[in-house]
Amino acid sequence: MDPVAKTLGRMRGQQVYIDTNYFIYFLTRHPVAFNAAAALLQACDDGQLLGMTGDAVVAELLVKPYRDDDIAAVATIRQLFEREHFIQRLPHDAACFELATQIRGKQGGKLIDALHYATALRGDCRFFLSNDCGFKSNDRLTVIRLKDFGN
Repeated sequence: MDPVAKTLGRMRGQQVYIDTNYFIYFLTRHPVAFNAAAALLQACDDGQLLGMTGDAVVAELLVKPYRDDDIAAVATIRQLFEREHFIQRLPHDAACFELATQIRGKQGGKLIDALHYATALRGDCRFFLSNDCGFKSNDRLTVIRLKDFGN
């Protein structure tokens, strides 16, 4: 079994939080990471995984297109997240921010990364897909990085 299929199989039927970098790999057709990101998002679209992300991911994705005045890219990103039954967007409420500050206080790193991790925990996700190296798996959340897809 190829590494992408094997990794996706581990997550089948589970709630999976997808961090910004996987969407960037997909949207930019990253030469190394595109295939894994595309397979992941296709699995979400097909209902094999329960894809989740935070509102901050969408905001992070929109920064460069707005900076570049790339209205077409803004529209593409908005359309991607408006697709019915694709990716559920989780809000970053006060409890998420509180947990994020605790995580950052203990583990360091950037607040935005801790916010994604905290939102995944509060959203009862089983897997956290991020290429940020600051987080480790624990009994509640398994961290999946690009290398786990065989890239």
